[in-house]
Amino acid sequence: MAAPAVSCPKCRTPLPDDPTALAALDRCPACGTRLTICLFPALTAGPRSGVLPEAVLAEGEAACFDHTGNKAVVPCDQCGRFLCALCDLELAGRHVCPVCLESGAKRGQVEFLEQSRARPDLVVWNLLLLPVIACGYVFPLTALIALIYTVVKWNAKPSLVDNTRARLAWAIPVALLELVGGIALWFFYLRMVR
Repeated sequence: MAAPAVSCPKCRTPLPDDPTALAALDRCPACGTRLTICLFPALTAGPRSGVLPEAVLAEGEAACFDHTGNKAVVPCDQCGRFLCALCDLELAGRHVCPVCLESGAKRGQVEFLEQSRARPDLVVWNLLLLPVIACGYVFPLTALIALIYTVVKWNAKPSLVDNTRARLAWAIPVALLELVGGIALWFFYLRMVR
């Protein structure tokens, strides 16, 4: 299968269709612009065909829980139901039936199927920006909460899309500055009130 048409981002000259030649390019043949081309294996692989279930042929052969005419190939790792090739959902090396996958996803019990993940770096930075937006006198309180939250969430699973650990690390000096500055602001305010 040929790679889809790819062109130079600068001069729009079409690049070779052959995946091997395309991967070997480091500069555009027309304008000389440096190129970095990464080909994913799915680009050259054709569509995969599904597996058809086998029919139960002999008496006493295990049948699928949902499709009694289909031969069972594996049991569900969650509930133990026999699954045919149509019902078998292989995820992270485990075989799960559609019912267990759906109910486990709703309850958050399927550890290898993660639908969302908290971003502790966003929580910390929102805490640090809150006093700037609202009232400046809560600097020490929000900075202290941000520091504690950073320490608690330091070993949390990182984000799938961003480098949350680096953002948490940058939040520590900002939180310390806000804490010290907020306490100094409080002392200054208390002296002015007297």
